[in-house]
Amino acid sequence: MLETSSEVIDALGGTAALTSLLGVGASAISNYRKNGFPARAALILARQCEQRGLAVAQDVFGVALPDPDEKWRRQSATGAAKAQLATLIAAGFTACETPILQPADPFIDLLGEEMRRRLFSFTDPRGESLCLRPDLTIPTARAYLEAAAGAAPSQRLCYQGTAFRYQPRGAGKPEEFTQVGFEILNGSAPLNEEIEVFGLIVDLLADLGVTEFEVFVNDLALFEAALNDLDLTPRQVARLNRAYAHGGSLETTLLALQKTPESQARSLPADAPAVIIGRDRDEILARFEDKQTAALATPLSADLAETILNLSKISCPAMALEQTLKRQGLVIGDVLTAQLMQYEKRMTALQQKFGSRPVNFAAHRGRKLAYYTGFVFEIVVPSLGPRQTIASGGRYDALLSALGASTPMPAIGAALALERVAEAGAKL
Repeated sequence: MLETSSEVIDALGGTAALTSLLGVGASAISNYRKNGFPARAALILARQCEQRGLAVAQDVFGVALPDPDEKWRRQSATGAAKAQLATLIAAGFTACETPILQPADPFIDLLGEEMRRRLFSFTDPRGESLCLRPDLTIPTARAYLEAAAGAAPSQRLCYQGTAFRYQPRGAGKPEEFTQVGFEILNGSAPLNEEIEVFGLIVDLLADLGVTEFEVFVNDLALFEAALNDLDLTPRQVARLNRAYAHGGSLETTLLALQKTPESQARSLPADAPAVIIGRDRDEILARFEDKQTAALATPLSADLAETILNLSKISCPAMALEQTLKRQGLVIGDVLTAQLMQYEKRMTALQQKFGSRPVNFAAHRGRKLAYYTGFVFEIVVPSLGPRQTIASGGRYDALLSALGASTPMPAIGAALALERVAEAGAKL
């Protein structure tokens, strides 16, 4: 068993061998001996040790190392991916291939805080920021827009490929995995498409022999609708909705909104240029006024903050959501009522697909990918622990505009993580 970074370096051929393998100088290798490996080097060297049959203590690399069955699962996933892709093509989807290496900016801007921390990113010799794709939805959406060249017809695309996400020490998750998925871009029947996407994922799992799992749904539009029915300013609604959608920062935002901010008068010098860093004077002054208005807003009461926090933690049978909201004493106004009607239509259809199998609403689910805007779902096998989510998907109506589409375009998609599907006992 190799217990230190220095032992790993020597076992792999020493300083000279690693400078060539990693593309770094001898001084960097010397630092690795003393201080341990950074994430990129750890990932590469962990695979080298695996290929050579070298046993390494988990804390040497600080990354999730493949377990003994991981290679089998990956090989099984590769074969299954081709079969699943053929099934999707037969269902009317067009296969789409995207590069593993992607421009980093779209992922940095659109993934949200948690997923941004998992990017394998770097700068190429020209100074361009790049990353290994952490999922295939954004690359597929980019490919769609590039091929459409402004026309952007409705299109149904499917794909299979490897995605990469850094995992912290002890996470128990592989850092590369096989996704098979599909997207309906710029569609025209949102509710029918949501039902189709969900049903297709369930059918794909059934084809693979996976029938024992749990289903969780969420609808990010419900949270925003609930906020709009409360006595909040537009700025407060925007901040809370953003904090909820990005995950992890809602409590911090609620605490900040309960405080009375300091009012600060701001202005521009009379001789300031008409355009400053891409913004004209009127736009800058409008932003100043917006912040001043926010500073004068009445802080949230503790009771209202608690109501909003409780809303973000709701967990109940999917068809019992409205009753649960009422039991919590939430104000159900016109905006939320309209969203609940859409939600109940969807859930009635999904429940028919599932029969007696329970479907659960969980407000904390579906928020790791910040580009989601509405209905989201996760299919989980709890016995897999940290790898329990074997499939997920949802609606992301703002993503195509964020990637450069000239008009808003609805979109929805879903994907399977095939190594996890294999671990769940699929017949791959």
